[in-house]
Amino acid sequence: AASVVAFRRLERELLRLGAPRALVSAARRSRADEIRHAREMAILAHRFGSRPASVEVAPQGERSPFAIALENAVEGCVRETYGAIVAAYQARTADDPELRSVLRRIARDEARHARLAHDVAAWLEPHLPSDERAAIARARESAIADLRAAVLRPPAADVARLAGMPRPREARALLHALEHEVLSRAA
Repeated sequence: AASVVAFRRLERELLRLGAPRALVSAARRSRADEIRHAREMAILAHRFGSRPASVEVAPQGERSPFAIALENAVEGCVRETYGAIVAAYQARTADDPELRSVLRRIARDEARHARLAHDVAAWLEPHLPSDERAAIARARESAIADLRAAVLRPPAADVARLAGMPRPREARALLHALEHEVLSRAA
């Protein structure tokens, strides 16, 4: 649900910065995808006896192109890309057929969102000064390092089975694919 707000903000910022229409349209479509994802996951949460936490996002002011590019690199290029890879893995391995079906759709959407992040980076980052581009590269590498540490913690056995969450060995392999994808695009 927080992603809905993030994509709305990105859409407005891309408009303000004069981004190509395709990027603005992709941000708008991503927002619509996230609305659908939040609904689908809420239905699944209720089915499993849970209730999604409410999401509150504090109002935020206008950001600089550097701030936009920095968040895009970490949240989009790294975390969104990894999320897409994990969702595709879960769509193949989850025990629950309804969850697999939802995750197949989400994985396709998340892959498109990751592509948007890489396209925004390719459009925005070349316009930044070299010191800002270097800071973004460091942040991207730091986000990957954070994921490296996070994947060492195994999910609960029932979550791994039911939802198809990767165990550390599989998660490291997925992360290796992410590192190749993200770092080769950033080069």
